Amino acid sequence: MSSRRYFYAVNGSLALLAISLSAPVTASEVTGLTTFVPNTPALAEEVNGNFDSVKTAVDDNDQRITDLEAKLLDGAVSLSAFAFSEWRANTNPSSACQMSRLGTYAYFDLFWAKSVGCQMSAPLHLPQGATVSGLSCLVNDNIYGTTEDTFFSNVSLRRLDLSTANLDVIYRISQNSINVGLQTITGAPNTPEPNDLIIDNSQFAYTLMVSSDYASDVDAGDVLKLHGCKVEYSLP
Repeated sequence: MSSRRYFYAVNGSLALLAISLSAPVTASEVTGLTTFVPNTPALAEEVNGNFDSVKTAVDDNDQRITDLEAKLLDGAVSLSAFAFSEWRANTNPSSACQMSRLGTYAYFDLFWAKSVGCQMSAPLHLPQGATVSGLSCLVNDNIYGTTEDTFFSNVSLRRLDLSTANLDVIYRISQNSINVGLQTITGAPNTPEPNDLIIDNSQFAYTLMVSSDYASDVDAGDVLKLHGCKVEYSLP
């Protein structure tokens, strides 16, 4: 083979290697490559060895990416108490439910009102196509066992149809406090149709609402505290 052919062979091999190595490599580095010198014959085993090294690194990166994607199938969106705001059914400025925030929690200070139900809500943003798989909230019930009519009565994940304005509850926590103090309350699906749990941001807007009921003998103050809520999901 003439020196000109050797030159083309070497430079052609280098060009192929450059293309192979141009893709981003983050998990594994290509090692053990043979460096070719211009106007020097390129041995087949050396060229093949370089490609084998590239293939090994690429295969390793592919496996790492596959493993990472498998770990990302499940996730959650968490909301602190400061994501919530008071929800009212009317425009009356003297609402009986006066929502306040302190430290790490939100609560209703009833002031003058008694025997009332109060709600706070927060917008929720979940990945398109995700399936809701869990709902829980961290709450603190300071008066558990002292009055049966004061408790967190309902936490609901709602979806608003942006074409019809229909409102559905797709996941709900109906469990009340089970003891005094800090505790996690959990929920379950509220719909008989599994497809209703699949997030469709093109058609629906999603909101989380927390409701609490207060008896007539409850003093004003932070007797029921909401610290935050978590919505879990899985990806297809």
